Amino acid sequence: MFKYLLFVIVCFFTAPVQAVQVIAHPSIELHHLSPAQLRALFSMRQTQWPDGSAVRVFVLSSDHPLHQNFCKEQLRMFPYQLDNIWNRLSFSGIGSRPQQVSTEQELIELVQSTPGGIGYRAGNANDTGVRIIEIR
Repeated sequence: MFKYLLFVIVCFFTAPVQAVQVIAHPSIELHHLSPAQLRALFSMRQTQWPDGSAVRVFVLSSDHPLHQNFCKEQLRMFPYQLDNIWNRLSFSGIGSRPQQVSTEQELIELVQSTPGGIGYRAGNANDTGVRIIEIR
């Protein structure tokens, strides 16, 4: 009986893990990043691309399931840890938070239209004119 109850709880009360792709503006020449480079970009420590252009980071809210999956799957950290980093930068005056958007579609459109833009999307999304960056 206990095994059955546990099975029901796991099946019905856990959200399916959604694959996440890192996306960038089409002008970005990179095709892959290391996990450390990705963390540097999203923690706002790396503010320029290798060609010298400014990095513009776009994210969803910390409670959005896609953002939570991105943090855990790609950055290997919890969303609250990333929020703490951004808060320290912002409150100390040495940096700023990334631009937060309301929907995944808005995030994709901003990355697509903003030179130097980087963000993420659900892995099952159709090609939308952005560069998909492999993490390895």
